[in-house]
Amino acid sequence: MQIDRETWLKVQPHLSTALSLDAHTRTTWLSEMDLHEPALVPVLRRLIENHEKATRRAEFETIPRLAPPPPTVSPFAAGQIIGPFRLVSLLGRGGMGEVWRAAQTGGHVNREIALKLPVNVVQGTATAARFLRERSILASLSHPNIARLIDAGVSHIDGGREQPWMAMDMVTGEPLLQYLSTRTMNCETRIRLFRQILAAVAHAHHHLVVHRDLKPANILVDAEGAVKLLDFGIAKLIDETSPANQTELTQAGGRALTLRYASPEQITGGLISTTTDVWALGLILYEMLTGQPAYRAVREGRPFTELVITTEEIQLPSTLKPGPALENMPAGIAADSLSGDLDAIVLKALRQNPAQRYPSVEAFDADLAAYLERRPVSAREGTRRYLLGRYLARHRAGVAVVIALATGLGVAETQRRQVVAEKARAEKHFASVRTLANSFVFDVHSEIENLSGTLKARQVLVGTALKYLDSLANESSDDPELALEVAGAYRKLAEIKGDIYGSYLGESVSAKQNVERARAILDSLALREPENIRLMREQRVLALLGARLQTNAGESPLPETERAARLAEKIVRLPGADLVDRRNLGETLAEYGWSLTIVNSDRSAATMQLERAIEILEALLRDQPGDLLARASLARAYARAAIGIELNSRNEALPRAIELTEKSIATLETLVRDDAGNKSHLLSLVKGYSNQAESMQQFGDSKGASINIEKAREQGRRLLAVEPANAAYALTYVRVLAVSSKVEYAQRRFEQAVEYAREAIAVHSRMSAEAREGAQVRANVASARSQIGRARYELARNTALPLSRRVEYIKEARAQYLLSRAFRQELVDRKIDAQLAAQAVEEISAEIKKCDELIASLIRVG
Repeated sequence: MQIDRETWLKVQPHLSTALSLDAHTRTTWLSEMDLHEPALVPVLRRLIENHEKATRRAEFETIPRLAPPPPTVSPFAAGQIIGPFRLVSLLGRGGMGEVWRAAQTGGHVNREIALKLPVNVVQGTATAARFLRERSILASLSHPNIARLIDAGVSHIDGGREQPWMAMDMVTGEPLLQYLSTRTMNCETRIRLFRQILAAVAHAHHHLVVHRDLKPANILVDAEGAVKLLDFGIAKLIDETSPANQTELTQAGGRALTLRYASPEQITGGLISTTTDVWALGLILYEMLTGQPAYRAVREGRPFTELVITTEEIQLPSTLKPGPALENMPAGIAADSLSGDLDAIVLKALRQNPAQRYPSVEAFDADLAAYLERRPVSAREGTRRYLLGRYLARHRAGVAVVIALATGLGVAETQRRQVVAEKARAEKHFASVRTLANSFVFDVHSEIENLSGTLKARQVLVGTALKYLDSLANESSDDPELALEVAGAYRKLAEIKGDIYGSYLGESVSAKQNVERARAILDSLALREPENIRLMREQRVLALLGARLQTNAGESPLPETERAARLAEKIVRLPGADLVDRRNLGETLAEYGWSLTIVNSDRSAATMQLERAIEILEALLRDQPGDLLARASLARAYARAAIGIELNSRNEALPRAIELTEKSIATLETLVRDDAGNKSHLLSLVKGYSNQAESMQQFGDSKGASINIEKAREQGRRLLAVEPANAAYALTYVRVLAVSSKVEYAQRRFEQAVEYAREAIAVHSRMSAEAREGAQVRANVASARSQIGRARYELARNTALPLSRRVEYIKEARAQYLLSRAFRQELVDRKIDAQLAAQAVEEISAEIKKCDELIASLIRVG
């Protein structure tokens, strides 16, 4: 029976009344209704008849009484190869098909995935189309609380039959309600868990996707308490929600739902929107907080029909006796915690009229955040009594102040005016200090940031401004904009102290502390304003800075760069995003690709991210050729892609690496010319010359290598002479000298190779103790030590030298090799570029063995 939305809204209140009456009274009541609402009575009679028929026959409970169906035979078998995967074991079977645990075959990636396979797919059928639709939808979603799509395709099996497949993350965890039933979690902890679900659904909604089948079984929770949302099989794009846009597929998908979690509009054929998911989320929260289903019919074991959804009044959660899922709830708090705000929040999500529910998942989440913070919630009327109660709940310690204020109402008018005047002066002073501090951090600092010789001045400038901003924030703890400014100042100070990609002091410990302070502020703000674009921009920059600090500490930067990439992707899709955000996306993907390169986790993924970064930045510069920062980002992306090729490929790929480095150098040379005062361009250019020299020498172009490394030495020496305390300049110059030694050794100028390597070690020794411990500078020193070892070994083989000198050389070679190997082994242990580091350890061990053999030979001669 199909009922249009307008008719349903008219008939629904009368239907509730009719079903509450006995048969005789209902007949009389319908006769009276026929006099007042003759158009509605036939519809009412049909609905009542359907309800009585379902109750009589128990239609929805007949399946258990039937003979058991024949056992289902899977069309797939363990060991079968589908696409690049080998089936291991069946995980589950559903309406669309089967899900198998599978292992990736071939290549260098060894991982298990969940492989989704539709059963009995015929191309062109609704099942096949819905499967392909889920694949398309999942590909657009990237969120930590949504099961990630890894790959998808169609394979030919069983003599040519086309079999679509979809590979997803193997999610290990417990179904939501089972997870709750085995853990002691109070209401607030359960709400925080539920907010992860909201975050995932909000992400889908921002990508114009309505899930339409949200239920506890589709939500897993892992051992760390992280939620994973599964199964977008009947998801619907928001732009298809109007009847005119509904295809046969989406209409069919609309019925492939779980009745118990379906919304009234899904039952009556109404408009599907984001509020459809809000209804299901309300039902899920109801069960999480009470341990029982929201519908009385389900709790009492009565037949559950579509009519129940559209007619039953949902009982207040606080009035229910806690169910099995709440067995581990701390005693005595369930009902008290639910009464009031939570009752109102849950029931607002479960209003029959979609227009009266929360308009978005974010609004739902905002009320839950307000509840956790003891602030008023929008679901309840804002009466004075209620608002005062919320205030007192937040400020129990301040009740005495309220009383004191009440007793002070009789203060004289002259005293009142004096207080107002003093307050105005204080607010004016507050605003002035805030403006000045912000000017120091974000304006003056930006003007001198890239000038040589200003590092210490920048530290003093930002540090002083931060003290004032911190003080102001303590005076005004509820000002999110001020908190954002304070976080930005902490981040700026961390950059000055430890950002290896800029000018920094080498104070990594203090830098990390400042990053953590900034992160704590931003995380707190994100709970209140998760979609604030300014907040997300700051989070992206902070994540990249955190990744650089981890790289310099010899730790994996991948988690932070991956987080930054997710944020950058999200930002460019938000209203208010601009070209700067597009440039930042390119820059972030380049850093993410670089992280994938150096930790050696997924070479193909690294290449993909770097190529995409280059594509975005090149396109941006075609439209905005005067964007200097985009040019600088593109130059870095070229350089990182080139290094990735060198690390991951054989010598035949070196020309491509050299070509990319040439592009990077050419871009940087124009930047140095067009933006001469910015020393960061010159620093990047020095790195570019050095990288190019190394590539050319490896390719056999000794002349090109010598030209480029000489340019790098000249410019690097000048930078360091201007600002010796700048750890970035020292780090880069150590790298230049290590490469200089490598170039000289390759051209068999062994004494010169040793001289450059010793200079690199000397520059390193003059750095501050904390800066010397950075992983990157230590890697360059280890390279220099290896070069000394190689050069001294070659000199020790020279029989024209005195025996004592040869023994001296070979012992020095061995000692330097041992120091270099120790550092490479540390990288292996930390799993940083472990494959290449392990290879280096093996090669150095072979060199040490050669040294031992030569020592033994020389001793015998002596």
